[in-house]
Amino acid sequence: MSDEAKPYGAPGEPPLRHPFRPPPGGRGDLREKGWLPFRRMAFWWFLLVLGDLVFYVLLTPIWLGLRAAAWLAEIRERLRKTRGRAK
Repeated sequence: MSDEAKPYGAPGEPPLRHPFRPPPGGRGDLREKGWLPFRRMAFWWFLLVLGDLVFYVLLTPIWLGLRAAAWLAEIRERLRKTRGRAK
């Protein structure tokens, strides 16, 4: 196997006609895009932290409480059935 780039499309597809040509209407050089604006990065981190807080602080304890309630209900039901048979 060689380490050179493969000029092929998706598996089962024929090779691309011009595999290393930039897209039409652009130069295709991503280095020219520049840095992400600070406000967008700050907004991204704010949403990420907010999502983490909602999931880990709010939703996880609710889910664990529901699972504990279901577990206790199952144990009570089993005990009730075994007591009903013993009589």
